[in-house]
Amino acid sequence: MRYNNGNNQNMRRYPPQPRRPKRRAKKTPLSAYGYRVVLFLFFFTALSGIFLIAFFFNLTRIKSPPDILYAVVSNQIKDGKEITLSYDISLPYGTGFANGRHYFPINDLLEEMDFVRFGDRNETSFVRSKSDEYIKLADGSSLAYINGEEYYLSGPAFSDGGDIYAPLELLRNVFLNIDVDFNQDKNKNRNKIIIGVAEIKETCFRIRKTRKPEPIGETPGFGEYPVEFKADLEEYRQYFDPPAGQSSEYTALINHSNPLNPPDYIPPDLIDVADTRSDRSPRQLRYYPAKALEAFLIEARANGHHNITVTSAYRDYASQEQLFGTEVARLRPSHGDGAEAVAAISIMPPGHSEHQSGLALDMHDIATGAAQYFGSTPQGTWLAENAHHFGFILRYPEDKTDITGIIYEPWHFRYVGRFHAARMYEMGLCLEEYREQYITD
Repeated sequence: MRYNNGNNQNMRRYPPQPRRPKRRAKKTPLSAYGYRVVLFLFFFTALSGIFLIAFFFNLTRIKSPPDILYAVVSNQIKDGKEITLSYDISLPYGTGFANGRHYFPINDLLEEMDFVRFGDRNETSFVRSKSDEYIKLADGSSLAYINGEEYYLSGPAFSDGGDIYAPLELLRNVFLNIDVDFNQDKNKNRNKIIIGVAEIKETCFRIRKTRKPEPIGETPGFGEYPVEFKADLEEYRQYFDPPAGQSSEYTALINHSNPLNPPDYIPPDLIDVADTRSDRSPRQLRYYPAKALEAFLIEARANGHHNITVTSAYRDYASQEQLFGTEVARLRPSHGDGAEAVAAISIMPPGHSEHQSGLALDMHDIATGAAQYFGSTPQGTWLAENAHHFGFILRYPEDKTDITGIIYEPWHFRYVGRFHAARMYEMGLCLEEYREQYITD
C-alpha cells in the first residue's frame, strides 16, 4: 500500500529530453575565408615592398655616376736607369668630382716627386727637399701659396682620410712635369684620367715663358671656311667678323687687371638675341655677335643639338654689382676678408665683366645648367669645337685658369671675330696669351 504523506515528490521519472543544439550563425564567404584573404594581402604587400626596394636600389646603382679612375704613369731614375711605374687610383664619384670639378689626392704624388709633407689636416705644406720649392694648402680654402705667391684654386682644397685633395687644374697648370689626359675606361665604365709624371731634375713648378709679341694685321677674313655648314647660313656670313677697321674694339681684353672704360660703359648697338631661354626676359648682345650667335645656334640645331639656349648675355654695371655682392656675402662666413678674392675667381667684379661689354654670353642646355660637366657633354663639346667658325671663343678654358684668373666655364663664350677666334683655337691660346703674343694696340 502506497501512501503519500504530502512531503514526497512524485517519484515517477521521465526519460531525459535531448537538448537542442545551439543555432550557429550562418557563415558567409567573407567570414569563412577572411583570414586567408588577410594573410594573402599581408604576404603580397611584404613581397611587393621587397621587390620595390630591390628595384629602386638596382635603379640607383645602375644610374649612379661612375667612379673616377686615375691612371698615374711615372718616369723615374733608379740606379741610373730610367724606369716607368704605373698605378691606379679609383675614387668614388662624389670625392673625385666635387664642387663641379675633378679632384686628385696630391699628397702621394708630391711625395713621389721628393716633396716632404708638414702640418696637419687643417693646413698642409709640401716642401721639395732638392730645392726651395713649396706649396701650402688649407682645408676648405681656395687660396694656396706656391713659393710664397698667392694662387687661387678653381675650388677649395679638402682633406679626407689623410689625403689632401686639390682641383685637377692645379696639376695641369702649375706643375712643369705633369701631363693630364682625359679618357673613358669602357671596360670598367669609369672616367679615366691619365696623369703622366716626367722625371724633373731642377724645378717642378711651371715657369711660363711667352714669345715676343708679334703684331698682326687687322684682316677681317681668315682664308676659306674650314667646314661646310649643314644649314644655309649665307645671309649670316657677313657677321662672323666685325666691321672692317673695328677689330681692336672686339678683341679688347676685359679681366681683373683691365676694366671697362668708363666703368659704367653701355654698348651702343644692343639687340635681343634670338635664342633666349624661354623662362627669361630677352637677353641682348651687340649687333654683330648677336647675328653671329643666331647662325651658331642654327647650325647647332642642324647638327642635332636642339636644347641650347642663352641664359645670360649683356649685364649692366648695377646688375654685375648685385651679382658680385651676393656671392661675396655668401662666402663671407667661410672666407672672411678673403671673400671678395674668392668670389672673383668665378664672378668678375663690377666694371670688369665681359658681359657688360655686350660681347659675351652664357649658353647651355637647360637639363645640364651652368655646370662644368657641360663641357664633356655632346652639346658642350660641339660648341667648344665649332665656336671659332662663327667668331666666338671659349673664354675660360679648363687648362688656362691660372692665366685667366677664372674657373673653367664651358658655358661662357666671347665674340672676337672669326679671324682671331680661329687663330686662338688652332694655337690653343686664351685671349690673354693671344693678345700678349700677337696683338699690340
